[in-house]
Amino acid sequence: MMFKKKLLASAMATALVSGAMMAGGAQAVTMSNTSVGQMLLGDMYVARTTDYSTTAIRVINTSTTDAVKAKLVFRSKKHSDECRDMILYLTPGDVAYVDVRLNATTGQPEVWSDDDSILASKKSDGTAVFASQVAGGVAFPMVAPRTEPAADTCAQGHFEVVAAYAVGGTVTNLLSGLPNVTITQGMSKHNLIRVFDTPKEAATGSAELNVPANNITNNAVANGADFTARVRLKGNVEIKSGSDRLMAPMLAIREGTNARSGGVSTDVVTNPAFDVTLGAETFIGSAFGDGGVQPTEMLGDIEGALTTNKLFNSYEKSATNFEVTFPTKYRHILTGRYSGAGATYEAPFEVKGEVAYGVSLFDNQERSAPGTVADLCVVSPCSTPVVSGMYLIHEVNFEAVLGNTNWDPASGWFNMTLANRAGTDSYGYTWVSGIGAPASGYTHFYKSPLAQSVISPMGR
Repeated sequence: MMFKKKLLASAMATALVSGAMMAGGAQAVTMSNTSVGQMLLGDMYVARTTDYSTTAIRVINTSTTDAVKAKLVFRSKKHSDECRDMILYLTPGDVAYVDVRLNATTGQPEVWSDDDSILASKKSDGTAVFASQVAGGVAFPMVAPRTEPAADTCAQGHFEVVAAYAVGGTVTNLLSGLPNVTITQGMSKHNLIRVFDTPKEAATGSAELNVPANNITNNAVANGADFTARVRLKGNVEIKSGSDRLMAPMLAIREGTNARSGGVSTDVVTNPAFDVTLGAETFIGSAFGDGGVQPTEMLGDIEGALTTNKLFNSYEKSATNFEVTFPTKYRHILTGRYSGAGATYEAPFEVKGEVAYGVSLFDNQERSAPGTVADLCVVSPCSTPVVSGMYLIHEVNFEAVLGNTNWDPASGWFNMTLANRAGTDSYGYTWVSGIGAPASGYTHFYKSPLAQSVISPMGR
């Protein structure tokens, strides 16, 4: 069957963010200012029966010489439970695409694709079937959140793309014993999956998957080979209705300079044994580092790049919503996974996982006064705050910014402050009071009823 081809340093304790410091040093990895990086974060997806019924996700491999193996993970709105994951098999210059939508029969969210970058099934003899080989594409149902399913939902949430590694040139020593594979644009996905489904060499040197120098090799850190430095992914997310669309780039995390490693640029993933599979959940930052130049646990580096104590954007009365996601929050649950009302969180989040905020509205003449924020119910079940007062309580928060009876300017800008809980988390990172929280988000501007929408990333 014909495929649809699409060419297109030292261990770091903390991070320098927004002029404040988590005790210990400066961040290595950083947020990309070009939306191209080694890991992509999607602030929100949504699939509901009214208006915004589909979220289209596109992941581009901008390298025309290297193939990339990556994992796309969808997480629930409230507690980041894993709803669905899949491996992306990206040839050079490739695009992977999926749609999140509601199944008309079951009313449950699903992920659909007819792309040759998505594996539909694999038979016991190793034969791979890609989504492009299935008439009408393949719909993968999302699972219900594993904890408190009545209180959480997979119909709204956030998602991430974690690149395992890039590879180019000619690959030898494949376990199948079949001929070598040369990585090129337009290559067979059946050959590519032979490469990416062969176990990588362990750091001890047992030869299984062997590729040319300066790609992925055994003892990669010692011989200078790059892992995610060769990965150049870009992602777009488009939330669609019959008459409106909201489109924005995914936030990209990329390599950066680590001041504690003599100015050497360090990568998001340096662990030579790191890989992604569907058999085990991938936790953001876990086992990303090599344990030498970079610590095995890279959560602190990633949070250093994301942490801010302020989010802001322009404002139009009755036409401004905004979205804030805490993509790493689930890793700060002291009991591991969320386990109901008794679950407790550690710094930088409050005990119940909330983040305190304040918001001010400015008009066009530099006058300001406190504003208010209201949680918007996007999917059922609606939110039930676990604390009173001004707090964001979920991993994904979709909010309206509002004035009050005494102060409600027609336009201007809003300034939202985020307050963290001070203390040392279980990963050894010290959160100094006032530094803020690891967050991402954007502002949604629209005409009422929902139409002519645009999205703008918030300043930080």
